[in-house]
Amino acid sequence: MSGLFGNNIFTIAQKSLDFRTSRHDLLASNVANKDTPGYQAEDLVFRASLEKALQAEQPGPLKQTDSRHFDGRNTPPLNEVEAQRILSASPYPDFDGNTVDLDREMAKIAENQLMYNATLRMLAHKFRGLKSAIAELSLIHI
Repeated sequence: MSGLFGNNIFTIAQKSLDFRTSRHDLLASNVANKDTPGYQAEDLVFRASLEKALQAEQPGPLKQTDSRHFDGRNTPPLNEVEAQRILSASPYPDFDGNTVDLDREMAKIAENQLMYNATLRMLAHKFRGLKSAIAELSLIHI
């Protein structure tokens, strides 16, 4: 599928949208637990895992003479990339041990929503291009 549509764009978009949805749920949970004593704010990170999987597309340090051979890298396939859950502690926890910084969490939610929308716009653009190419091909064959 990467040959026709280019560089796993749909897999990356799907993973990105899934990540953004999961991250939104987690950030909303942080906000909902602002007043819960001892609650530890969490976040999801995705970039390092995605970059590592994308490097799997580049030639490895070892020559593979069979598809079952290892290439010398420890990289997961792109479709298996998952986000990592981390603590997102405020530098100034409340007296009850709660680490949710409401302003920071709301800023993360806004940024996450912008990135989600950008991914949707990129996909819409890609589909418009495919639709245009199909329409032109159908005109050529008439």
